Amino acid sequence: MKKIFRNIALLATAAAALVACNSDDIKDEAMYTFTGETVASFCQNTPELTSFYRMLELTDNASLLSIYGHFTCFPPTNEAIDKWLQGRGLTWDELTLEDMQKVVYSSTIRNNSQEFLTTDFTDNATSLLSMQDRTIQISFATNDLGQREIVVNSIATIISGDNEVHNGVVHVVDHVIEPSEETFLQRLQQQPAFLIFSKAFDASGFNEPMSILYDPDYVAPTNYDSEDPSQSHFEHCKLGWTVFAETDDVLRGAGLTITGADTLAAVEQFARQWYGSDDLGNYTSERNPLHRFIAYHILNRQMNTGSFVYTGFACAPTYRSKAYEYYETMLPYRMIEIKAGPEINRQRNGQSVRLDEASSNIETMNGYIHTLRNLLVYDEEVMTSDVLHKRIRFDFYAVPPQLTNNHIRWNWDYLSSARAFPQNFCGDYFKYNTGSTLTLWASDGWTNYQSDEMLIAGPMYDFTLRMLPVPPGNYEIRLGYRAENWRGIAQLFIDGQIAGIPVDLTIGYNGAENDPRIGYMHDEDTSDDGIENDKMMRNHGYMKAPTSMYTGQEGGKPLRDMSACLRIIIGQYLFQDYGYHYFRAKNMDDKGGGRQFHADYIEYIPVDLIRDEDRE
Repeated sequence: MKKIFRNIALLATAAAALVACNSDDIKDEAMYTFTGETVASFCQNTPELTSFYRMLELTDNASLLSIYGHFTCFPPTNEAIDKWLQGRGLTWDELTLEDMQKVVYSSTIRNNSQEFLTTDFTDNATSLLSMQDRTIQISFATNDLGQREIVVNSIATIISGDNEVHNGVVHVVDHVIEPSEETFLQRLQQQPAFLIFSKAFDASGFNEPMSILYDPDYVAPTNYDSEDPSQSHFEHCKLGWTVFAETDDVLRGAGLTITGADTLAAVEQFARQWYGSDDLGNYTSERNPLHRFIAYHILNRQMNTGSFVYTGFACAPTYRSKAYEYYETMLPYRMIEIKAGPEINRQRNGQSVRLDEASSNIETMNGYIHTLRNLLVYDEEVMTSDVLHKRIRFDFYAVPPQLTNNHIRWNWDYLSSARAFPQNFCGDYFKYNTGSTLTLWASDGWTNYQSDEMLIAGPMYDFTLRMLPVPPGNYEIRLGYRAENWRGIAQLFIDGQIAGIPVDLTIGYNGAENDPRIGYMHDEDTSDDGIENDKMMRNHGYMKAPTSMYTGQEGGKPLRDMSACLRIIIGQYLFQDYGYHYFRAKNMDDKGGGRQFHADYIEYIPVDLIRDEDRE
């Protein structure tokens, strides 16, 4: 698991940039051909791979896989290609260049800095990106002889791995790797276990909007440079989805009773115990209980089971098994919690919704279907008094689904250099004005939650983040950041209302223990492990960073022990109803436009839990 996000990060930029690449697009300085073996020559010289090499030649990709670079290739054998053609009812002469191109790109990863050996794969649905800009998903299986096998996209087994060549590595597979071109409804209907769920999903009306690959309202910036790989994320705004689905057996075991032929009426009646009785019979209505039942099973971002939760380097080693994420579902203003495991909506008594991982990661043309072992519903009492009645921490990158669907979040390769997304890219989730300069950045060597950060600067910067929609209640809201002398001063707002006086993010940059405005003391320098110091800091409006966050700096330590890593207590707010809430920051600095606002993470915590809050 610890390698998953780093692998995703290392691959995303190069893969996305090459969706429409051919050998004519290769810049002159890259046209270096090796005198030894390359990916292309390995395929040419291996008798079992001559059909794949023929595809390389016919699509003008042989030269691409002969140049300097870091390629990881999964070529299918001649026998595999023959079987693939038979399954499609085609002959070689009927195969189009477009079909061949898809096979070549779907079988190949191009990365800026490394290729991937089998030792780089983990057994938790490692997900990589191919040059087709589609998932190459790695998993493990055991054959009839009890031997462990590496499986690609749940169909192709590596039969000859780690063939290292000058410009990469070749893993020969026994099936053609072909990404799904099917919709969520088509894939559900193909699974005999999902007869009931697929009918309800179909009736709900979600399939059609979930079959759209790109946001039709997004317009690429006029200064878009199609030849700049870093801009490839923004030519279009990709859409993606994740669906959690119960099998017929799980639904019946949870009390769903179907009498007669009216399955939809039975599901609607079943859902009424959680979702009310509005607009009965109108299954596409957002108020209808069947529609609401299905909506709570859908996330508007595509993630396999290895991509739900961050457990990378910036997560303290002792905390990785307890890591979590919160995601907004398609049921308005309702979230799910996913913990490492993965477990969904874990209650204090240990009860949770679990996945059948062996039957999950069912790929569609723009997302995944995951099989549930038990029932997933938004039970108002359970969610508001238990699952979501806790401190809820979320990264700025975690909110806009566009950053997940377009391979930006957890993409270290892309974020290791200064990047930004266009103003209209994230819609209402994150907006910034023309007076703002946005920088996206990430590094395992810094002190950020989940290793990444957004930096906003400019003499008139003004940005707004649509925060996660928590249940009604009385919450304290905090901002996590690292103090530095290049930070600035900003006025904060919650839901459009000014939140206190402007905050100065430089305070404490040279060590908060040296600044009486904060009053930080290292726990080891106190007689009570920092208990009274925590209270004193709260009186000043500050908190230390959590112990669950980790940095490699100073020999490796939790961020709580880094005096410049702090949380500002913004204030306490009473939310009367379900709805969206907005965090806004506006520049108030008169020392020039170069000083930054550090957007790292935000926390909600119910006010009644503050007294007994842990340090994680």
